[in-house]
Amino acid sequence: MVWNSTSPDGTKSVKANETIIQANTTYIETELNKDHFWNIGANEDGRHKFAQMPKYVDGAPATPTSPTIAAGMDLAYFSRLKTAIEATVAQDVQPYARNANAIMQLLGIRACVVFNYAAGAAQTIVYSHNVTSVTKTASGNYTITYTAALPTNSYLVLGNAVRNNADTGKGILLSLQGNTVLNNVKSTAMCKINTFSQAGSIVDPLQTWVVMFGG
Repeated sequence: MVWNSTSPDGTKSVKANETIIQANTTYIETELNKDHFWNIGANEDGRHKFAQMPKYVDGAPATPTSPTIAAGMDLAYFSRLKTAIEATVAQDVQPYARNANAIMQLLGIRACVVFNYAAGAAQTIVYSHNVTSVTKTASGNYTITYTAALPTNSYLVLGNAVRNNADTGKGILLSLQGNTVLNNVKSTAMCKINTFSQAGSIVDPLQTWVVMFGG
């Protein structure tokens, strides 16, 4: 199906133009329904189902750039490669927003999990995205396994926990486990964390949450 750029066509009869105009109407409905609601219902019509866009790249070799803001507009939302070096990594296409003041990368959450402490190895996951399991390997030591592999091990890991202690003045700290090889504790498949008291002693939390994003 193609778009008829000349419609109506003054060189054709009214009858012939009916076919051209109907073809254009069908084209519009088919194309809009790919990511919009169109001719579906009064509550849906004209609204987005979702937004898809190709990465914004200019130049050769690929050098990521950003679009300018059109006259009368206040914000541009787009996708682009983070850096030219990472242009070969397909998953490295990230969402961005630009206003009059700055260009902002909208870091996507690659994985996240909230889990409650359980006495055995398998911890109780109460909320998660792209996390298959959380396993306790020792007191205060936990391995978080991803469902789908992350693109690289350059992602950010942030988290915290609730101290399992009746003393309201006692907090808890969270960090990645120490190692001489990064991939042993932070890889595309998993990450390993420690939870310990403010005094430096390893402790098991009441509840823990961890977010992995960017990268």
